[in-house]
Amino acid sequence: MWKIRTVLCIWIACILFSACRNTEDIIPSDEAESEAVYRIGVSFPMSDLLFRKAMMNILEEYASGHEDLAEIIIRDGENSQEKQNRDILELVNNNVDGIILIPYTMEGPLPAVEYANDHAVPVLTLDNRIELSSSARSFCYVGADHRLMGEKAGELLISSLEQRFPDEASWNVIYLTGIRNSAGAVDRDLGIRQVLSADPRVQLVGEYNGEFTSVKAKSIMQDCLNVYSDLHGIICQNDYMADGCYQALLEKNMVGKITLIGIDGQRSVVEKILEGTIDGTVIQYPDMVLEALEHMMEYLDGNAVEYTYYQPIDTVTRENAQQYLDRGIDW
Repeated sequence: MWKIRTVLCIWIACILFSACRNTEDIIPSDEAESEAVYRIGVSFPMSDLLFRKAMMNILEEYASGHEDLAEIIIRDGENSQEKQNRDILELVNNNVDGIILIPYTMEGPLPAVEYANDHAVPVLTLDNRIELSSSARSFCYVGADHRLMGEKAGELLISSLEQRFPDEASWNVIYLTGIRNSAGAVDRDLGIRQVLSADPRVQLVGEYNGEFTSVKAKSIMQDCLNVYSDLHGIICQNDYMADGCYQALLEKNMVGKITLIGIDGQRSVVEKILEGTIDGTVIQYPDMVLEALEHMMEYLDGNAVEYTYYQPIDTVTRENAQQYLDRGIDW
């Protein structure tokens, strides 16, 4: 009899458990396990450049509408490699899941990247790359091909010189470079030199470090205009410096008399290209930060991610400048 009762109790318990499962298969939302919200640190080298500000604004706008996907922690290196390295260490120590790094220089952040690696925090580099290293590694690069941007800028310079000075046997050119040992400066330099060195008509009569700033570029160009009496062209590694050179030319009433080329697609420069007072630039787009964020989350999800994701670039001349202004360039 006790065996029958035992079997009967077990059978009744099974029925009750099954009924309970049928009515509670859907777990109430407040008890359901939510999807992981990743904590992602983004280290900027500076925020005073308009392109960096635009990138930061895009990131902040995304973060405010996607709290369910990621918590974005932004740090500003304030034009200091030392400050950027401290920012990276702080992010690691605050247990972020990953770091998107826009390096100030190629070699400077390597110790901080190695620290992140040692603490199993993946690093993705954005817009600028880091130096290849066996002890400091990034799993992905998202950004423009800066060498190609340099090549396109060099081609714009030669094309503009041919149009403005068709009868000259050679052209005297001033070249302004950016922050030393930054990937953008190094790679753009390779592209610019490749194109200019292949044309014997181009004579680089002066090369100066404008540090990617308009103030420094303006000062350099003011001196150059007093030293060089027969200049034909100026090529700059970014549009901030092109804008500074423009201001120096304006003071001397020489706007439009010397070919001027920049890189980045800054709105103030594109407006001057439309006016015919600057000759061209090579544009890149700050929304690349969203693709970097996407690949970081893919990687954290355990998905395969390629190492390089080159972003679109375009050349801007007077013929197409209005099209780019109509798109709403906000940097």
